[in-house]
Amino acid sequence: MRYGVKVAYDGSRFHGSQVQEGTDLPTVEGSIRSALVKIGAIGEGEKIAFSSRTDAGVSALGNIFAVETDFDPDELLKALSANLDGIWPWGIGRMRPKQNVRWADSRWYRYHLPPVPMDNDSIIKLTGALSVFVGGHDFKNLCKADGGKNTETEITRAQAYDVSGTGEMVIVDVVGSRFLWQQIRRMVGAAILVKEGEMSERDLEGLISGGDLDDELNRKRGRIKTMPPTGLILMDVDMKDVDFTPDPEALELSIRSTLDRSWSSSMFIVLRSALQSLRVSLP
Repeated sequence: MRYGVKVAYDGSRFHGSQVQEGTDLPTVEGSIRSALVKIGAIGEGEKIAFSSRTDAGVSALGNIFAVETDFDPDELLKALSANLDGIWPWGIGRMRPKQNVRWADSRWYRYHLPPVPMDNDSIIKLTGALSVFVGGHDFKNLCKADGGKNTETEITRAQAYDVSGTGEMVIVDVVGSRFLWQQIRRMVGAAILVKEGEMSERDLEGLISGGDLDDELNRKRGRIKTMPPTGLILMDVDMKDVDFTPDPEALELSIRSTLDRSWSSSMFIVLRSALQSLRVSLP
């Protein structure tokens, strides 16, 4: 039987999702394959396939991998969870034989900007810049070249939100059918330059028009920062013809296993808030 498995993972612990042949670098795919072999779900030489590839440092909440196995689907996620670290499978769905897991309907990414206060006008400018990307465009100037792949992609949503209410936690949501190598991180970097007044929305339109760039626009393009991977999360991959069922026990195991790291991270937040309070109290 062929199954799709929804999986979350902490990208900071892996050198990307895909196995890097000829190296011993830890990857999400390599860890899952090893766990599947260990529990007897697949043979030593059998492979799995991911719907979306993520770079080193990029995390996921809802990536999908496909696997051919006769393992009991009601027990698969729990067995996997017991043999994985930093990876949390939480949902499973039956796929058609030989169905290509790469053919997803849409992918939703979220970028968490650094916790630097941003006023409402800046958030509006950021959202205005991001809105330029919505629709079908050529993103060859906002990605890393990858073997002559088609660089035209369709973006259905791109927007910034202040989830803190104070401007200290601004996120960027981007939804589209597919994405190019480093595309989202460069889109966010370009939108930030517009927010800071170093580029205009018209400049963005020129970058994604598919045409040649003049010297001035090419110079501005060179200033676009590829944002760090640690802020990026693949929130979900949507495959409308696959019904993914969350596994309550696997979810519970995942929540328990993330407790210590969540606690440790919360201490940094507490310390940062305390330091900010001390700064405010200075004469």
